[in-house]
Order: sequence, then C-alpha cells, then structure tokens
Amino acid sequence: MKTISLLNMKGGVGKTTTSLNLASGMAMKGKRVLLVDYDPQANTTSIFPAVTTMKSISEVMSGAASIKEVMQQVDENLWLVPSDLSLSNTEMAIRAQSTAPQQDRLQKALRQGKDQFDYAIIDCAPTINLLTVNAIIASNHVIVPIKPDKFAVQGFAVTHENIQEIKRNWELDLQYSILFTIINRNNEEKEVIRQLREIAGKNVLKTEIRAQPKPIAAASLNNTVVIKQNDKDVGVADDLRRLVDEVLGVL
Repeated sequence: MKTISLLNMKGGVGKTTTSLNLASGMAMKGKRVLLVDYDPQANTTSIFPAVTTMKSISEVMSGAASIKEVMQQVDENLWLVPSDLSLSNTEMAIRAQSTAPQQDRLQKALRQGKDQFDYAIIDCAPTINLLTVNAIIASNHVIVPIKPDKFAVQGFAVTHENIQEIKRNWELDLQYSILFTIINRNNEEKEVIRQLREIAGKNVLKTEIRAQPKPIAAASLNNTVVIKQNDKDVGVADDLRRLVDEVLGVL
C-alpha cells in the first residue's frame, strides 16, 4: 500500500477537494483506496452523510480503536476513516501518554490495511503539530496543493521546510510534489507558477487544477465528487481525472 498525504500549512488551497477526488478517481480506476479524514473540521467526512462518526480517527490515534474498526465503505473500492471535532483534543491526549510511542502511531495503524488497499490518501489539516508529524512519517509521498497567489511561495517554503526536517530526523524515504490548484491563469498566477517551477523543478506535477467553484460547490451540496461529472463544461473534472492518471503513473 502506498500512502499519500495532502498537506499545506496554508488553508484555502483546495486540499480537501483534491483529496476527495483523487481518492474517488483512483477507486473508479479499480484501485482499492482508504481515504483518511485527518482534519478536525471533518469536511471530507461530511460528503458521506451515511457515515457514522461514533468511532473516528481520534480513537485510532489515541489507541482506543484500530483502523479496521473505524473505517467504513463509502463507495465501490473506497473506504473512509472519518474524523470529527474530537481530533482537536487528540494531540494533547497523545502527548500526555509520555511512555508510549507518539510520532509513528498513524504509520503503525495503517499497516493493518497494507494488504487490503492499494493506496491510502490522507487529508491533513493546515497545521504542523504532532498529528501532522504522524501523517508525514506514515507517508511515502506528500502532495502539496498550492493556490498560486501572492502568499503561495511563503506557504510552500514553510511546508517544505517542515517536511524536510521530519524527513531528516526520521531518515525517511519520502518524496513530495507540488500541485497547482484553483488557477485563474492571470498574469500574477503565471509568475508565481513560474517561480515555483523554477524552485521545485521535477517536483511539480504537470497537471494543474483550474478554478471552477460552481460545479465543485454543487457536487459538495449533493454529497458527491466533481470527478464523476461528465458535462463538457465542467473542465475541472477533466483536470482531476488527469491528476488521477498522473499520480497513478508516477507514484
């Protein structure tokens, strides 16, 4: 099983939309996918109204439940580990368990599904804390979604620095990729994209996700994912399908 975290210290970059559609698109391609909602806002979980959060990722991280006890099938080839607001308090609870391992709990939990799934996709909160460290350590690859605005370079620098520090400290064989999202293709965005492509080089994915908020909002309202839309006017769905093909091809 390959584990991919989607992470950016800056919010509002389309991270949850990308996580949902990447996982769903992989499942539509016949891959068995475990989608982990790792954000206390639980926006990923809210897309699946039939999911009960009586047990969530909080219980997994605290050691009260296993991944297999918590995960729920939400679509063909797609399982969800739900989240809820209690995840906000979980980091403090883990730190209080000072005699137990703290940084590799998620890695150990995901090993329980290594023979059942092809991919695990982790939708991380936009922060660096002990939970995020767990996600990075558990991952083979980190995708950094970036909205190419005036704050993008700074947001990437902070995220990249944290990833590299954890990689060094834990001697991880960990790679990362930049994914440009919510693109309007104006001159300012083109310059930001040029700068980051120059900085990150081969670590930038070829696929770019355009800004098309209406179909994304409509999909969310209808508790579905935009990648399933085949309307020729929904170009963002085509972008997301290209992303799935690229990720499956290189990761």
